[in-house]
Amino acid sequence: MISARFGVAVSLVLAVAALAIAIAAFMATVRDKNDITGRIVQSRTTNEYDGPPLSFPLDDFFIGRGSDGRQHAFYAYPPGYFGHVRGCKMIWDPAATVQTPGGAAGPGLYVDPCGGARFNRDGELVAGPADRNLDYFATSAGVEGVVVDTKRLYCGSALPSDATPESGDETPANTPEPETETCDRVSPNTKRP
Repeated sequence: MISARFGVAVSLVLAVAALAIAIAAFMATVRDKNDITGRIVQSRTTNEYDGPPLSFPLDDFFIGRGSDGRQHAFYAYPPGYFGHVRGCKMIWDPAATVQTPGGAAGPGLYVDPCGGARFNRDGELVAGPADRNLDYFATSAGVEGVVVDTKRLYCGSALPSDATPESGDETPANTPEPETETCDRVSPNTKRP
């Protein structure tokens, strides 16, 4: 006959083994971080974005109208590695301007407070050390307002290596159209090789 102690010991061993199998199965599952962190964000109305861009700090994006009248949702971190490492988020400065050979950019620019890059209302680099335009999320018109799909982050269009504007330089006219390449979403705690 089996003693009660032996039965409890066998039950405990089986429970620990089942827990170990469950943990191993969970850890072996491949997860795409965009599937975990992304979501649909819906605003109250489309008309509220006719003024200066609004910041959504919990969702890490700005939303506003570009010079072409379209809605844009730009990632709050500047393109490139160093802004993310320092935890620097873009800010909207309504008074910022940059003098370029083609005229003034602004008033109103997205500003990287750590790196010094400046981007116009359309997310195009107008001054500073960044190597591409602002990264962005897809937007669409929903029943109750603007819908921002934060599940996929698109890279801003890259600038040729010799065409990165410095302060006072004009953004090249041959800047490529926005690409559909997706970017990795990173945070200040993200470690890169």
